[in-house]
Amino acid sequence: MRSLLVRPAFRLLISPAWWLVRGALLDAALAHVAQAGFAPQPFERAGGRLAGIVWQGRTLAATDTLPSAEAHYLRHMVMRPEWPYGTTLADYLVSIAIIIRDPASGVFVSRYRGRWHLAVVRRSGPFQGPGGFPFVMVEYRVHWGYWMTAFQPANGLQHFTAPTRRNPRWLRYPH
Repeated sequence: MRSLLVRPAFRLLISPAWWLVRGALLDAALAHVAQAGFAPQPFERAGGRLAGIVWQGRTLAATDTLPSAEAHYLRHMVMRPEWPYGTTLADYLVSIAIIIRDPASGVFVSRYRGRWHLAVVRRSGPFQGPGGFPFVMVEYRVHWGYWMTAFQPANGLQHFTAPTRRNPRWLRYPH
């Protein structure tokens, strides 16, 4: 069950009073985000990036569908090992929750493709693999209530300055 603090926190995030989301409100929102996980539906198409990979005993075709968590794991761990070698799907998912709960993580809010997103970003540290980068980010789509993606952007914090992001604001800068 959602904390009673979560709904007011998300309403404040998208209001002119966004700067009030601190302390217990921000902690409640992040606790909710940490347990949200990737959307169980809809399934994602493997597409060209994952076609040909062997996953769970079968070779993926571009038209195959996968649960969202598996698709992201394959893109960011198998195709390009952003996380250390040996990271399992379960390890990948646990690391995402750790990143969200880390008080050193930054919290960024913006409108992306017309929808409010909350991103949590920190230094990759122990989560950086041979194909990874210095920062790792988790993006949560507020209206869905699920993680949208988790990866290590090649352009680091510049990822958040893209012109496709509207109303950008750092609630807490990563340190």
